Formats: sequence, structure tokens, C-alpha cells
Amino acid sequence: MIISRSKQRIAIIPARSGSKGVSDKNLQKIGGISLLGRAVACALECELFAKVFVSTDSERYIREAEKFGVKTPWLRPDELASDTALVADAIRHTIVSFAERGENFDSLCLLEPSSPLRDVDIVRQTVLAAEQKGFDAAFTVSKVPVSYHPLKQFELDSEGAAGFVLANASPNVNRQSLKPSYIRNGLAYAVAVDAFLSQNSIHGTRAKAIVVDEPVVSIDNIADFELAEKLVAGKHGKQS
Repeated sequence: MIISRSKQRIAIIPARSGSKGVSDKNLQKIGGISLLGRAVACALECELFAKVFVSTDSERYIREAEKFGVKTPWLRPDELASDTALVADAIRHTIVSFAERGENFDSLCLLEPSSPLRDVDIVRQTVLAAEQKGFDAAFTVSKVPVSYHPLKQFELDSEGAAGFVLANASPNVNRQSLKPSYIRNGLAYAVAVDAFLSQNSIHGTRAKAIVVDEPVVSIDNIADFELAEKLVAGKHGKQS
């Protein structure tokens, strides 16, 4: 794998303290390591980034990140840490804040702690894919089971009447004719900084999809933690 050393890359790990599903979710542990710690450790192990930054509103999260070797020089403003705040706004705040301090970056990688099953290889693939000719972004995806294909999905009106979500859907769809569809799985996102700032989107202007075939969990509740714990234990069992 050819890695450009001239690129100035930043890994941004968003970790606000408020979580309704699981209290202090980002400090909860899987395989003995907190979700936040896993994201920080993975970013550092990649050896791709000039800076690894935790965007957080919590001093406790800053201390947790420091345990893994990353210092966070400022807290995220309260207005960017609410339930309704957008991750894109926290990313922009990070990029602009560094620029005001004289630090500028060519690209950024978003690593959300709630996706603990990522590994170094998938992060590297995503970052380098975003730098390929013809692309300015990349993100990881998982294949959607055909039984949940968009052409099979319905929405309900206020009276409970069912209608297809997609206008071109048909009740007589042939399973074999359905093209594969994919969903973002949250393991990794990468985008050129200029593209992000102009589009206000982690998808940039043209994003490459990195297909992940292994099971992925995005943690929102206790059941997700239990599943992730089993999958992490299974991975370690295969490696030993």
C-alpha cells in the first residue's frame, strides 16, 4: 500500500457526553476497552494522521482520550453537543478552529466511537480511496439483505394505508432482478477538507464506497453492546 507522506490528514473522533440510549456510552467498554479508547487507538495505529482530535464537550472524555495518547486542547461548544446538533457542524468547528491556530489539513477522517468493530486496514482503505483520482470522499458500507431492498419497502399514510417508498417499485418484483443495495455502516468516513467545507457533507462531491462483508454493529443500546462484545470476542478467537 502506497501512503503519501505529504498529505496533512486529521482524524476527528466525535464524542459528545449526552446519550439517551446508554448513559456515557462512549466510556462504556467492549473487550475491556472503552468505545472512545478503541477509536483513538485505531486512529493512532493507522499512522496516517498528522493529528488525532477528539471533539467532545466533556472533561471526562478528554481524560479518557489522554489515557490512549491523545490530548484535546479545547471543548466543543454546548450548542454543538445537543441531541439535535449535527456531526457536520462539529467537524466544521474543529477544522476552522485549527485553521485559526495556523494548522490546516488536506483531508479528514471521521471515526465514530459507536462503531467499535473497525480495524486499521479498513480505515486506511477508506482514507486512501478518498484520495484516488476522480473521488474526494469515501465511506464504508454494508450490503442490505435482499428482503429489505428499497423496491420492497412501504410507507404508511395517516390512516395506515401502505404505499411503496419508491415510485418505480412494483408488487411483481422478481428477487433475481434486484440490484444489490448498500447502507452506510459507520466504520469510517474520509473526505478532502475543501470538499467538506464547500458541500458541508462528509460525502464530498463524489464518494467511493468501501464494501465491508463482515458483521458490523452501530451501538445505540445495551443489546448492541452485547452483540458487539460477542463479535469482538469472536474476532480475537480467530486471531489467536
